Amino acid sequence: MMPWFEVPVSPLALHDCRAPDRASPKHLQGVVQEADRILAGEFRLFSFHQVAAGFPPDWHADQLEATRGADSMERRAESMEIGAESKEQGAWSEEANRASASRRPPEDEPSLNPQVSASLRHWSTIGDFGTADIKGVWELSRFPWAYVLARAYAATQDPRYQDAFWALFADWCDRNPPNAGSNWMCGQESTFRLMAVLFAVEAMGLHKGDEERLIRFVVATGQRIAANLDYALSQKNNHGISECIGLITVALTVPDHQQSPFWLRRGRKHLERQLDELVYRDGSFSQHSLIYHRVLLQDLVWVASRLLNANREVPVWLEGAGCRALDFLVAITDPVTGEAPLFGSNDGANILPLSEADFLDMRPTIQMASALFRSELLLPAGPWDEAAEWMAGSLVGMKRTSWPKMPANWHAKKGGYAQLSSGNNRLFIRCPSRFRHRPAQADMLQVDVWLNGKAVAEDGGSFSYNTQERFKDLSQAHYHNVLTVDGMEPLKKFSRFLYLPWPKGGVEALGVKEGGFRVWHNGYAKLGVTWYREVSSRTEGGFIVRDIVLGAAGRRLTWHWRLSADAWSLSGIAEKIVSSRFVQIRLSGPNDAKVRLVRADAESVYGWISNHYAAVAPSTSLLIELVGTDRQEFVSEFIHRKFVN
Repeated sequence: MMPWFEVPVSPLALHDCRAPDRASPKHLQGVVQEADRILAGEFRLFSFHQVAAGFPPDWHADQLEATRGADSMERRAESMEIGAESKEQGAWSEEANRASASRRPPEDEPSLNPQVSASLRHWSTIGDFGTADIKGVWELSRFPWAYVLARAYAATQDPRYQDAFWALFADWCDRNPPNAGSNWMCGQESTFRLMAVLFAVEAMGLHKGDEERLIRFVVATGQRIAANLDYALSQKNNHGISECIGLITVALTVPDHQQSPFWLRRGRKHLERQLDELVYRDGSFSQHSLIYHRVLLQDLVWVASRLLNANREVPVWLEGAGCRALDFLVAITDPVTGEAPLFGSNDGANILPLSEADFLDMRPTIQMASALFRSELLLPAGPWDEAAEWMAGSLVGMKRTSWPKMPANWHAKKGGYAQLSSGNNRLFIRCPSRFRHRPAQADMLQVDVWLNGKAVAEDGGSFSYNTQERFKDLSQAHYHNVLTVDGMEPLKKFSRFLYLPWPKGGVEALGVKEGGFRVWHNGYAKLGVTWYREVSSRTEGGFIVRDIVLGAAGRRLTWHWRLSADAWSLSGIAEKIVSSRFVQIRLSGPNDAKVRLVRADAESVYGWISNHYAAVAPSTSLLIELVGTDRQEFVSEFIHRKFVN
């Protein structure tokens, strides 16, 4: 640890951040209202939870705890500074810790409140999660509120928002000296905080007397990231990419700092290597997650924007990775709603929240990535243009192109995804043949279905990274839209982010007449069971999911479908029919199959969905159970009501 006064200063090179055109500010009413709530001490966590945290908030408190009701199934630990030493501790020696703790600032320059200083430990001695979810502490220190204040200021020129930002920034620095406390534990979190601070400063302008504080903050962030970059790179995920971008950002912001040339070279070198390995040729991402795919794209948009503003070229390899990742996201996103299948882990991240859009709306990210990497706009004029203008500057002269028409059968082979499309009907299936990087969830052969643009069967999300509540099980196969055998999982979760063994599978196209795909995995080979799933489009509209199970004689087979929150009912005898107002699901299989609907079950995860971090909402689970034979077949047909005979 060190006091702020010991962090060296160097001239700033802030960028010209031109506010978007405000000719039609109606869509900004929401951000102004949210900015006013921030001034009143109310903050939004993970783009969802509203919490009265105070102004300024307690930067070391678990703010998620305030969102939990009295009926919570767990109580978080009182202190987040409990647990085993961080894996990253190796970069810091005990001697260095003692030496930095013994330093004293000049008498006329106190470093921070001594009570705060005494209560904090070096981040390397703090457990990463302990018995509570540290993301509840980290969220406000990502500074998502800084984007709100900056956008509200740009819309109104109200100096209260500028003053509020600088007051919060100063308080955070006073209570979080370099490397002290939980908020310095993660280099990626430090990068996201840096991005938010620079965006806000460049959008609102420097406060008189705050330039030196800002410089020290930028340099300290660079030092923190550089010290443990190797650990982040070893994770083979968004951490390494984000931290490389953090180093590049610091180097471009304080270009005369003695370490900046080295940080710039190091960040660029490792970013190129990471993008080559982790962004597959089909545009999918090693982390197997929609939300982390957006983080990847937003990272790349940010660094491309910084390079351009510094009069530097965007490298071909960076632009290429951005285009690949963009094309993948476009392929799975509905341009009318901005929705895409919520596969994989969801940590609530939206690191460039620069427009009025729902958390799960991918259109702002798509528009800004298209503007940065292709100098064109995929969407017509709308609120998502604000994000593109902030990152790309003026959109004048950029061609507005039409959203690409997706093929009826789309397959991203490297990442393991396939999709059937017919008008505004889509079926998305997770179908990895081989994992190149660790699985994020037990979601092999998960199917999502949209009919007439509305989600019918969907992924349940992931709820929280560290909780004892039952909703932690959402990542299991049991609660995906898949088959489970004898209540067993196809792969075992050994730690918070590690599943073993990595399954293998296969994908093949069905005949020209049928269209669609046949997929399988070997997760139940230990039971002698092989499961094939065939997905195809119905001629009359909708989709057919045909499951063929071999070697399952006497085995208990359970299918699960997570359906929308609509009212569903059961009818039929031999052919079970599940109906809502707009959709009919026809089930074909043995007459003795037990079919039931479960909504918002009080003891299990059936009938729940988690679209936002640490939050759940009621949905409906369709469960089909039967005792298998040596060759078992079960069919689920999804049909929009207008096509029902």
